[in-house]
Amino acid sequence: MLITCNKISNKKKASFRKEALGFAFEVYESVSLINKEHWNSIVNFGSEFLQIPFLTVLEKEHPDNMHFYYAIIYDKSSPIAIAYFQVIDFSSQSFGKIIEKEDSEFLCVIADYFKNRVSNHIIKNADKINMRLLICGNACISGEHGLTTIPSANKIKVIDSLVDVIYRISVTEKIRGKIAAILVKDFYSNSIEHSRELKDYKYHDFLVEPNMIVDINWDTFDEYLNAMSKKYRNRAKSIVKKGLGLKRKSFSAIDIKLNHNLIQQLYDNVHFKASFRMATLTSNYFAEMKNVLGDNFLFSAYYYQDIFVGFRSSFFLKNQVEAHFIGVDYDFNKEFEIYQNILYDYVKDAIEMKAQCLILGRTASEIKSTVGAQAHQLTCYIRHQNSFSNVILRPFFDYLKPAEWIPRNPFK
Repeated sequence: MLITCNKISNKKKASFRKEALGFAFEVYESVSLINKEHWNSIVNFGSEFLQIPFLTVLEKEHPDNMHFYYAIIYDKSSPIAIAYFQVIDFSSQSFGKIIEKEDSEFLCVIADYFKNRVSNHIIKNADKINMRLLICGNACISGEHGLTTIPSANKIKVIDSLVDVIYRISVTEKIRGKIAAILVKDFYSNSIEHSRELKDYKYHDFLVEPNMIVDINWDTFDEYLNAMSKKYRNRAKSIVKKGLGLKRKSFSAIDIKLNHNLIQQLYDNVHFKASFRMATLTSNYFAEMKNVLGDNFLFSAYYYQDIFVGFRSSFFLKNQVEAHFIGVDYDFNKEFEIYQNILYDYVKDAIEMKAQCLILGRTASEIKSTVGAQAHQLTCYIRHQNSFSNVILRPFFDYLKPAEWIPRNPFK
């Protein structure tokens, strides 16, 4: 059923928010329920990670603390935009991990909040408290993967309608528990003109770590190396030489399933080193991606003799290679430079596939810049639904913000 975009109270302005006249939307709680004809009429104008096959795998193999919403926005009954949402639950146990390294002043703020606002009954049952985060976008992939419009759409009015969709989802979520905060991610600089409309609805903008992208301008890996300055070329050759002791093997879906325990262990080695973890995937996620996407999803295993010491995964979509999750046995990482070889192998793949660019994602920006990646700025928008979420989620959003790093240019 189409839901008309109505006026919703805006406490910041003590007035009614702007109305997207003639706009309406439909919200779905499962990818199987989506009006696929309408969704597919829009999806090709934007992110490949909004394609039905990818969303189907993610929904099927989703982390335990995550569920999804999908929306189609209409202008006079014609579909003009699609939006993708993830709802992630953080337990009180997760809060402890987030704040355990915070300073005493921060901990006192939390203590005062509980003392003044939270009953003894709730404190005694703290293990049952959840913090729920609503995300427009994909927590597992950097970039604009939350909203796509047709080229002719009025993007400002689409953002106005998106606010309506978020309100509707928030109301629906009250059955499970209130939304603590809303995150709309990740907008590149050329999208800021319309995305800043969210600031009229009490959303606060902030920068996150940039997406690191390599523009592919070479026909062979040797050409790529020769384009480097002597210092970085020698460094790259030294790393690649160390990696010669590793055997690479391309995995099928069956191979992934046969090695699921080792894959999970290698994934966890990297995943649990992160200072904050949104969600944890299982090895079956990779098998299902390979099974559904075929040659558009690559999974490569690294062996030292008969020991499985690492893996990398990636997507080949729209003439670009998108690096995805990796796994590393850190006992072998230094000897064989596994992580650095994975980066160079991604470059090799992108060149061999004649891709236009290689997307290496967020984190480790300085290391990624040494292989030729350039930083592309990303802006997110956050709205806290209550004062407590503003306090308790502060370390999480500090984690998202850019860390200081020195850009490197390996080329002549």
